[in-house]
Amino acid sequence: MNPALAIIQCLILRSALPFLLLFAQAQSGAAAEHALSLREPGAAAGLRAETGFAGAPDGEGVLRRYALQLPPFEQAVYWAAYQKYDSAGPRGDRWPNTANRAQPLVYRDLGQAAGGGFFVLLKLSGGGFLALLPVSGDRTLTWFSGAGGHLALNLGTLGTGAVKGDLPLLAWARAGDPYDACRNVWEAALRHPLIRQSTRLRETKRYPEAFRYLGWCSWEEYRGKSDEKTLLDAVDSIEAAGLPVRWLLVDNGYVDEEGRRLAGFQPNSKFPRGWAPLLARRKPGQIRWMGLWLNFNGYWSGVHPENKLGALNQHLEKMAGGKRAIQGGTLQPRLGFDHSFAFYDAMIGAAREAGFDFVKVDAQAGNLELYRGQPQPVQAVVENARAMEAAAALHMDGLINCMAHSTIHVFNTRISAVSRSSEDYLHGDLPRARRHLHNSYGNIPWLGHTVWGDHDMFHSEDGVAGRMMAVSKAMSGGPVYLSDNPGRFVGEHIRPLCYRDGELLRPLAPAAPLPESLFADPIGEPAPFRVVAPLENESAAIVVYNLTEPETPVTGYITPADYGQAGAMMQPRATWPVPQQGLLLYDWYAKQAMPLREKHAFRMDKFSDRHFLLCPVREGWAVVGRTDKFLSPAAVHVLRASPRELTLVVKEGGPVAVWQSDGNAAVESADCRLRKIAPNLWQADLAPEKRNALVRIRKGS
Repeated sequence: MNPALAIIQCLILRSALPFLLLFAQAQSGAAAEHALSLREPGAAAGLRAETGFAGAPDGEGVLRRYALQLPPFEQAVYWAAYQKYDSAGPRGDRWPNTANRAQPLVYRDLGQAAGGGFFVLLKLSGGGFLALLPVSGDRTLTWFSGAGGHLALNLGTLGTGAVKGDLPLLAWARAGDPYDACRNVWEAALRHPLIRQSTRLRETKRYPEAFRYLGWCSWEEYRGKSDEKTLLDAVDSIEAAGLPVRWLLVDNGYVDEEGRRLAGFQPNSKFPRGWAPLLARRKPGQIRWMGLWLNFNGYWSGVHPENKLGALNQHLEKMAGGKRAIQGGTLQPRLGFDHSFAFYDAMIGAAREAGFDFVKVDAQAGNLELYRGQPQPVQAVVENARAMEAAAALHMDGLINCMAHSTIHVFNTRISAVSRSSEDYLHGDLPRARRHLHNSYGNIPWLGHTVWGDHDMFHSEDGVAGRMMAVSKAMSGGPVYLSDNPGRFVGEHIRPLCYRDGELLRPLAPAAPLPESLFADPIGEPAPFRVVAPLENESAAIVVYNLTEPETPVTGYITPADYGQAGAMMQPRATWPVPQQGLLLYDWYAKQAMPLREKHAFRMDKFSDRHFLLCPVREGWAVVGRTDKFLSPAAVHVLRASPRELTLVVKEGGPVAVWQSDGNAAVESADCRLRKIAPNLWQADLAPEKRNALVRIRKGS
């Protein structure tokens, strides 16, 4: 066996299974409905499993169905694809190909919920919260569906073959806080021996170096029209624009395909000299990394039976293509990790051999549909997912998962740290902008415990939502990448994202909805959508949106209690009490600062956002940071604060704002120019070329 393959297999194979939590002894594979009670689970968190199961699936590939007996609840947030507000409308017929279309939706009656559900969070009638997480094992997966009078859990393979053994069903967690419940249910799942080798918590993974910098992608501007000249011209234009784009992603349009099926790994005739001319354009101080878009299935409909893959075909077999039959059939890897790894090693290895640094892999959620009708579809897709991760780790310095809103793929990101958290962004499309913003943040309570959410590319010159998209990408903590024609970059929307060298200012954890926004419908009712992210120096960024459709005025607001939720997605969770001296509220767009002692409310008449920073006041000082950057506090590190002196490290020179509670005091510094710009608010001006500068600011008499 290939030594590299042996090492990879050792990394991802299961350990021997110890005892399981007992739920039921199953002697038959009939898909009859069984009761599964969660009214009194008997523990704060855990995972239910079928032990000693033996049986075959029904005609729909389902092994068992369970009627969930839930405790009384006031509201439920239910995550599934193609729900009410999807731009394509409710499309239950698309399951299991859920693409990247997951959306949280509020229900009071889960019996009416859409099929294919990924996650549920209940606000319990007696207080507290209950999170429920369907899981993927080695051979089976589970998913929710409304069943008229109740919520059902389905266990299946979506295939025809029998299954024997111990099968994971559902993780649960109860807590007094919604984010504690969401975090605890993931931790309960990943502790279980049937699951724990599948994925890992986000903070245990390496975040790719390239994604710490500003990027650019060819898709939204050029789509499938990209060719050699277009991309070389784009590099020229990016360099001429003078903005610090440090990576370039070649998206779809280059694939050698026939009938939406892959023919070969080399680029098509639009790139007559291959990849060498483009990759030769990398240089220090300009574009340093280049990435390549790949399709998990080979291409949208798989691999063409008459292809250029040579001996690799021995690892592939013909599929009908599921319920959307593909004329002439399609090829996919045979069952068995060796076959899966051979395919993904060849595909990703070809990108590495060409010289690419990272990959974006698309259409993962569509893979299960191609295997429908085979004996063990879930097992095949699980092996493909693990093989792709292994090949990417072996060959590449980064991976973005794209259309991967599938339980199988969410549970098989053991190495990768980035996954798309929403459907595609579309330039100038107001309805899509609403949904994209809501889902990009709204999916984080489900996805964000194991990956950073990718909010997708955007156009800085988008007249509908350019600045709003820039702010949301900053809040994500994930990759930030443009897709404008570089000749139309809008610098005022780009420069606040990063330093002069292109390094991004990032939050300490992905931004997520504040608790009351979790249980609201900000599109269909007049409620603000509010999100929060934790920043350096125990500061927080909050963005408030009006996403109503049709547009309806809403009252946005910020309260001191919001500050305590800033660390909800940190690992481990941080709980920041409001400091004894209070909080400073900084309105980033208005450039105004004020103490936040009670609720600060404001009217939002139409689709719009408001961006605020919450900065703790300690020893009379509050540090806003670089006011020319969206995440201002992330640009400085507070070393020490005393009643007389504040000591900072400023990561890059620029305008740094600090607030002093004594409005009558003079403030001075021997390290930089200092001037008063508003009552109690001072600005330190540091030369742009300074890096990691020590700044001491003193309070005079």
